[in-house]
Amino acid sequence: MHAVGERLAALRRTAGLSVRAAASAAEVNLSTIYRIEHGLVAPREATVRILLARYGVPDATPLLRLLRGERAPDWYDAPDVPLHLVEELALEQQAQVLYTYGTHYVPPWLQTPAYTAAVHPGAQALTQRRQEELDGRHLWAVLDHAALADPPLTGADDRRELLEAIQAAAKQPHIAIQIARPSARTGLLHAGPPFTLLRFPERDRPDELVLHLPTGPVLVADPGQVEAHHLVFARLSLAAFRVKETFDVVNAIRET
Repeated sequence: MHAVGERLAALRRTAGLSVRAAASAAEVNLSTIYRIEHGLVAPREATVRILLARYGVPDATPLLRLLRGERAPDWYDAPDVPLHLVEELALEQQAQVLYTYGTHYVPPWLQTPAYTAAVHPGAQALTQRRQEELDGRHLWAVLDHAALADPPLTGADDRRELLEAIQAAAKQPHIAIQIARPSARTGLLHAGPPFTLLRFPERDRPDELVLHLPTGPVLVADPGQVEAHHLVFARLSLAAFRVKETFDVVNAIRET
């Protein structure tokens, strides 16, 4: 119960609340909150829901799944990992293949520290860990041409570093990168949010979909939506520059 307790303690501190305030909200005594936060006792689900609501956390699912023993604690349960990302990271950890695409968006597995700092300040350590955990998994990314030609980076060195990182990643045997052709040449193939499709090693386990919304990831298991996004990804891949052209396409972007 240490992971649950540490997370609750961190959320309480982030909310700026004292142990006494937490105890009052949950209608328990101070020692109970102390024992929960130090992993000495498992909290009741109702207590977790009350505390999270008091801490301003709308979704208790990630913590409740951990409390119920539905999954074992992992690196993403550390208090410094945002709770709303835990379910996505857990699925990512279980996946064998990741298919990803996003307009004006470089996915985290291919970001440089400067890029992460520009789009998600303070998330550099988390992004680096996700990149490290990608080892042993396969990534197939279709990158938007505009995301590389006009990234949210002001320095020329940072822009060059991003393009060099894309080229270096493209050389890795477990990573396939394609650059989408400008939409003026292919038409609008996808008007929705960035997305990632997750394929798991178990043959009987269905794929899942992650929609990357501004408010956070949305996990989708509905077979119809998953299949629809597989078709979108297939169209994007067929319309994009081929994998073997990626290095030259990125070079052309560097020269513009």
